[in-house]
Amino acid sequence: MARILNAADGQWYDELRAVAYYVESNLENWILQHAKSIFPHHFLIPFKKGVLGKTTPATKRPDLALIRRDFSAWAIIEVEIERHELAHVLDQTRVFVEGNYNAPEMAEYAHKQLKKISNKEVSLKRVTNLLAEHAPSVLVIADVHTTSWQEKLNATGVKYCVFEVYKNARGNYVYRTFGEYPTVPAEEAHCRPHKALANLVEVIGSFEFKKIRKDMRVEVDYDDRLTRWVLFKEKGKQYLRFVGTVNPLSPSAAYGLFRDKSNRYFFRRS
Repeated sequence: MARILNAADGQWYDELRAVAYYVESNLENWILQHAKSIFPHHFLIPFKKGVLGKTTPATKRPDLALIRRDFSAWAIIEVEIERHELAHVLDQTRVFVEGNYNAPEMAEYAHKQLKKISNKEVSLKRVTNLLAEHAPSVLVIADVHTTSWQEKLNATGVKYCVFEVYKNARGNYVYRTFGEYPTVPAEEAHCRPHKALANLVEVIGSFEFKKIRKDMRVEVDYDDRLTRWVLFKEKGKQYLRFVGTVNPLSPSAAYGLFRDKSNRYFFRRS
């Protein structure tokens, strides 16, 4: 049974699925309750609108939808729990990937949902243009990580995210998220490994680090884990030195460094 220690209160939390029973709608509600923390640059709305497959004669209903706050992209979300069969998940998402989205009808529905969850007045025309001009990406958010799920979903173009729920003896909850959650880059740059020093990467171009500790340490998310680096400059160039034994970045691969609008940093393999 997985446990985590919450440093904020010094309490141990047990993975909820090991100590209690819950259903998909519970998981969906927890995600909605914490939408602003999980998706700070998106609107998250319930989306129970049937989607008709183009090549598959079936209609499937997703659970949620994401809309970027600048209305440049959107996504369909299927919430799943481990007890469900992978075949069921693939049947659902296959329709969403190739779906026939009726923009006027879908936009009217999404517009009503946005009004319920947002104080911001959004025009119906803006929502309609988004849905008419951009196909949605498709995400599955599950309550546990399963390698077979990730491989099969990624092979069909579906992103895989994990939302784990933990509970302590006092009835308090904490949540752990990781996976392919969408980010909104505010700045990006290329990185290349140093030829002689294995734990060193050079940041190419003008990249501004806005969130740095006093000891010049920078935390960067990479491959579902948090890595720590020391930032320093030399002869007009910026470098990151890995804090640890083995640099997690491959010396033979190219990487992008991203800063999102919340000043969090990410490495992505190019």
